[in-house]
Formats: sequence, structure tokens, C-alpha cells
Amino acid sequence: MFNALGNYFSERRRGLSKAAGYVGGAYFIGRYVSARLEDVRNTILQERTARENLRRRFDQNQQDISFTVMALLPTLGAHILQDMDVEGVTQELQSYSRASRERLELQPPSSAPSETSSTGHSRGQDTDIRSDNGSVSVISSADGATTELSASSTSWVDSMQSSQVSQVPPDATGNDTTSTSPKSSIGAELSDSILTTSSMSSSAVPVPSNASASPNAHLESLSPVTRSKAELWREVKMLTFTRTLTVIYSVTLLSLFTHNQLSILGRTKYIQSLIQQERDERIRDQLEYSTSVYSLFWGDRSLEDFDTDILEESETVSEETERKFLTLSWWILHVGWKDVGERVRRGVEEVFESVSLKTKLNAAELHCLINDVRRRVEHEVTFEGKERRINFLSTLLPPTAETLQHVLTQGGIPPWLATAHDPKFNAFLEETRTHLTSGSFDRVLEVCLDQAMEVLFQGVEKNVFGSHNEQGDPMMGQEPRERLAAMLPGLARWCHLALEGLPNELVDALADVREVSAFSAIIYTSYDDRFR
Repeated sequence: MFNALGNYFSERRRGLSKAAGYVGGAYFIGRYVSARLEDVRNTILQERTARENLRRRFDQNQQDISFTVMALLPTLGAHILQDMDVEGVTQELQSYSRASRERLELQPPSSAPSETSSTGHSRGQDTDIRSDNGSVSVISSADGATTELSASSTSWVDSMQSSQVSQVPPDATGNDTTSTSPKSSIGAELSDSILTTSSMSSSAVPVPSNASASPNAHLESLSPVTRSKAELWREVKMLTFTRTLTVIYSVTLLSLFTHNQLSILGRTKYIQSLIQQERDERIRDQLEYSTSVYSLFWGDRSLEDFDTDILEESETVSEETERKFLTLSWWILHVGWKDVGERVRRGVEEVFESVSLKTKLNAAELHCLINDVRRRVEHEVTFEGKERRINFLSTLLPPTAETLQHVLTQGGIPPWLATAHDPKFNAFLEETRTHLTSGSFDRVLEVCLDQAMEVLFQGVEKNVFGSHNEQGDPMMGQEPRERLAAMLPGLARWCHLALEGLPNELVDALADVREVSAFSAIIYTSYDDRFR
């Protein structure tokens, strides 16, 4: 039986050998394919994990940017609201009307008929300065902080009108007990943008008790007050638009600068995490190898990896360097915004100087005027007479080494650390300058300013033109119009909301701009050259 079985396999050993070879080959090929598929699967999982880790870190970095902007905004807002005190100028303008009412209460009721008719004529001439929607005013709290800017029954313009009507001269008896000084009793006069020429010329002005005074003395006493009120009205108009646009430019530049800063630091932290992860994997492989049989024959392997160590050393950022780099935002918070405000002020004066306060404008016309100011702010004229876009680099970063050390010192960095040589900080600073002067930043800035203007006009249409839409426009098919003077309180209130509002609509709108996230992603992922 065994001989027969042996003969059977002997006769078929060639075929059996081929079959065993085929089966063995198929088995090893299957194992090889299975191992390669497992490697591909692990690679895909690692890449997916790496992408998720990168996305999670990037999203967290974007949230940190928003929190940082909100933390810096009160400092910026305090400087802008203090240096561009629209409410203070408005209160100074309103003080004239309050003083006029007090003088009216102290004066006797008797008045010459001719003077009464003159006053009535002045009243009739000045009724055209009131807004069609009613008047507006700035209501301030006891501590001087503005609490509400809304429609009310007494406007800035009406207040100044009442001061004109109330200036009734003393009686002809020349009684000194009821007379006031020429400076305090002169008629309240506004600029040509508020009052017509006839109303200004017919305002009742008290005659000094000294009958021998010449007419020139009366004109000299009238001129300073008239000029002061005209300047106050002009200042309210110019300062309101200047502060509004300065808020938009400053908040936008601060947001983009913070995106640049934290994206660079976030990228560095991410690279450090990758290096640490590689080092941990190397230690784990070393432990597995040291406990295996192979270590008995081939000895122990070294944990040293000179390339990784050099890369880790070059990417390490100390806390001092990080503090110095983040302190650069002190420049725009305390100095840079003033440069923007000065450019905005010049543009506003060039555009709105010829626009009267009683001019009725719709939203589209106001948009065109502000776009004209933007063109003057964002462009400069070369010697050849051509316009070119500016990059706001001097607004975001100190221009010289001396000012850089001043910024670091004022930001809380010790003098010895501010003057110490720091290659990593210099690299961050140079990279920041490169990004801020790039075409990508110009594009992102333009889109962000457009978005900020959209937020502004949404607030203007809601708070200024909203009453027309609610009550219904009597002129069907036409956009509602409002006097320029009636727009000023709404714009002043919007500045407070943009700087002090929680949640902040302007900051959130800038963070949601797609180009801003793309700009941050470009900076955050610019590390390929470090691993080649």
C-alpha cells in the first residue's frame, strides 16, 4: 500500500511540484498585495488624519484671531472716540441754544413791534432747514458718554434756530439791569449751509447801551460768534464722516494684520507639532526594536537624526520672540490709525466741503460720495499725474529701526530684550513686510473694505432711511431722501456700535470674507520648502 502510494506521487511529482509552486506563489503574491494595500490604507489614514489635524488647527487659529481682534478693539476705539469727539463738538453746539433759552427767560416780555416782525420774518425764512422726517439730536448721559442717537423733537438745527428767535433786544429805555454784553447777547447765526442769506441778515441783534458805538464795533462783536458757529457746524459734518471712515479703515487693517501675525505663529506651532510627532514615532520604533530578537544580532540603533534636530532648532520660537512679534500691533493701535485718519480727513474735506448740510441725498448718492473719498484715501497721484494704490505699510509696521525699538519698549518689552539680536523675530518681521506688500494683500484689503462699506450702508439704510420705508414714500418709484444733517447722528451712533458692539457686526463680517480665509491659509501652509 505504501509502495503504491509512493509510486503514485513519484509518477506525478512533476505536476505536484508545479501545483505547489502555483499555490505558493499565489499565497506570497496575495500576502504581498495585502501588505501593500495595508500600507496604502495606512498612508491614506495618515494623510486624512494630517488634513483633519491641519484643518482643526487652522479653524482654531481663525477663532483665536477673532478673539484677539476683539481684545484689541477697545484700545483702538478709545483712541478714535477720544481724538475724534463728535459728541463733544455737538454738545458745544447745543450749548448755544441752551444759553439762548436761559437769556430769553431772564428778559422782559415787552418788545418793539418792528423787532417782533423782524423776528417772525427770520423764523419764516429758516423753516426750510428742518428735515422732512423730523429732527434728530444727540442725547448724552450725565457722565458724557453717548447713550442714544435717534430721532427727537428738537434737532441740532432747530436748537440753533431757537437761539436766533430768542434774541430780543432790551427796551428803548436803556435800562442796564436787563441788558447783556455784546458777546453773550448777539444773535445765533449758522453757516451758509444751514441758513439762507436773508435769514442771517434779518436776525435780531441787541443794540449796545452805548449809543455812540460805531457800526464797525457791532460787526466786530458779531464776527467771532458767527465764525465760531459756522466752524462748529462744519466740524460736526467733517468729523462725523472722518470718524466713520477711519473706523472702517482702522478695524479692517487691524483685522488683516492680526490674521497675518497669528497665521505665521500658528504655522510655526504646527511645524513644531509635526517635528515632535516624528520624534515620538522614532522613540517608539527604537523601543520596539530594542525589545526584539534583531537587537541581539545587529546591536542597538541610535536615536539621533541630525536633519530633524537641525529643523527643530530652526523652527523653535521662544516666548520672548512671540511676545515681541505680537507687540507690533501697538503701532496701529496708537500711531498707525492716526495716519489713516489724516488721509481720510483730507479726502472728506475735498469731497464734502461743497455738500451743504441741508442737501437731500439718497443712499446711492451717499454711496458715490463715500466711494469718491475712498478713491482719494487709497490712491495717490504720482509725478506723472497717474493714480496708484498705496499699501498702508507705514500704517501697519514701524518704518525705521528706532521706531521699532520704541514700539517694543512701549508695548512692555524690556529695553535689553528689545535691542537684542533675534534672528527669528527678524525673519517674522521680514515675512510680514513681504505679505503686506504683496498683490494678494491688496486684493484682500479691497474686498474687505467693500464688505465693511456694505455693513455701514446696511446700518445707514436701517437707521437713517428706515423711517421712510416704514411710513411709505409719498413719491412712488423714487428712493427716499434725507438731509445730510439728519444723517450725522446715525453715522455717529454706528461708530460706537462698530467699536463697542457685542457681538461686533463689523468684525464678524470681515472674518467671514472668503478672501481673508484664503489669505490666512496661504500663510499658514507656506512650509513646503522647509521639508524638501
